[in-house]
Formats: sequence, structure tokens, C-alpha cells
Amino acid sequence: MYNAVTDRRLLGRTIKLTSMCLLLSIAASCSGSGDTEKANALLDEAQSAYEARDYSKVMALIDTLKSRYPREIDVRREALHLATRATEGLSVMKLQEADSLTAVLGALGDSLQRQMKYIKNPIEGYYVASSADPARFIGTNGLQGRVSPEGNFYLISSLKAKSVKSTSVTVSAGGREASTSVVSHDGERNDRSMGAEVITFMGVECDSVGKFISENTDRDIKLTFNGASSYSMTLPSKEAREIALAYDYAATIRRFKVASLEKERLSRTVDIARSQASRTFVEKDSTK
Repeated sequence: MYNAVTDRRLLGRTIKLTSMCLLLSIAASCSGSGDTEKANALLDEAQSAYEARDYSKVMALIDTLKSRYPREIDVRREALHLATRATEGLSVMKLQEADSLTAVLGALGDSLQRQMKYIKNPIEGYYVASSADPARFIGTNGLQGRVSPEGNFYLISSLKAKSVKSTSVTVSAGGREASTSVVSHDGERNDRSMGAEVITFMGVECDSVGKFISENTDRDIKLTFNGASSYSMTLPSKEAREIALAYDYAATIRRFKVASLEKERLSRTVDIARSQASRTFVEKDSTK
């Protein structure tokens, strides 16, 4: 008797659960149909954006589709393929821009290099403006811009007029100024053994000064040697133009290298996107 009662109770519960599952299935089916239409509408809008080459809009619409309709697997599968094609399209556009930029920078670099000359040195050769004379510069008062073979800009300061135990320099014009970092006396980069105070400022130590001079060659630039005391003079306009040329040449080399790396990265991105697009292609059922 106990078994019969238990069986009847289990049967009743099973019938109730089956009915509930059936109702939920019907509800989900009805809801899913509406969601499918909405998801497809977003997909169609994304497809139109793709055909208009608005690839950023494509990606935004597909992100919306994925977040709103996570259960629409078939639609999401088509959206994934469209997303890879949009990624490819966007990358191709950026690659074309990078290609144009490298061409422009390459031509500019060649033009600037023709205005430079290479100076051989036992330690490391370097470039200076064609009008500069490095051999006669040391022992004078002023600044000289140089560029390493790798394209790094650096500055040499030379002060003979007065001993100030200089460790940095400042340039100023039009109410603005820029200074190098401090390079302490060490007998190498800051040397006082040749009858003048000669300092080598490298990279970020002098980049702001090079940029400032490059932007102010049409002004009278005041040059100040800073140390235990100071000494100021007007930077000769010839030196200012030579420094500006060296700085612009180095900056162009750096930009060209960055643009070339970006071009390589985008080329890889395009290849990956094309590979993913081929793997995510969905063959539509023509009977539907």
C-alpha cells in the first residue's frame, strides 16, 4: 500500500513538472522568436554599416547584439563572421594610412638627410647639419645638435667665456623657456679639461630644448649656462637653425620607425582577420 501511494505521488509530481517544463518551453519559444527577429534586425543594420564601410559602427552593433541576445546562437554565429570581416576592413583602412605615412616620412627623412653630413668618430660617428663644423665647435660658446646613426638626438654645450661649472643649459624666447637635465661633472659627459666646459646631453635630457629651438628659429633665443653661477648669451641664429635641422631629422627617423612597426602590426592583423573570416563563414540554408 505504501508503495502504491508513493508511486501515485511521484506520478503526480512528474506530471506537474512535465507540464511546467512544457509551459516554459512554449514561453521560451515564443520569446525566442521575438528575440530572433530583433537580433536579425541588428545584424541587418550591421551588414548595411559594413557595406557603407562604417566598420566601427559594425563592431558597436554586434557588441549590442551579443549582449542583448546571448541565446541567439545562429544569429551570433553570423555576427561573428561579420565582425571578423569588419576587423579586416578597419585594419586595411589603417594599413593604407600607415603605408601613406611611412612613404611621406621616408621622403621627408631623405630630404633632411641631404642637408646633413656624417662625421666619423673613433667611438661612434654622428650626423650634424652640413654647415656645422664640429672640429672647431669645442672651445667656443654655444650649442651643437647631433644625431646618432640610430636616429637619437643629442646636444653638446661648450662654454669658454666664463667658468660657471656648468651642469645644464636653458634656452628662452617669447616669455617661454626649456632646460636640459643636470649632468654633473664627471670628466666624461661633463668635461672641463679642454679649456672649456663641455657637456653632452642625451635623449630625454635635451629633447625639450631641441624641440623649443626647432619651434623658435625665427626668434632671438637666449642661451644660459647654469652651474655654480650662470652665463647668458644670444644663441647664434646659425646654430639655432643647425640644431633645429638635427632635431627635426632625428624626430622624423623616430616617427618613421614607429610608423613602420605599426604598418607591420596592421599587416599581421589583416592576415589574422582574413584567416578568422574564412573559419567563421556560415553557409546560409537557401530553403529557409
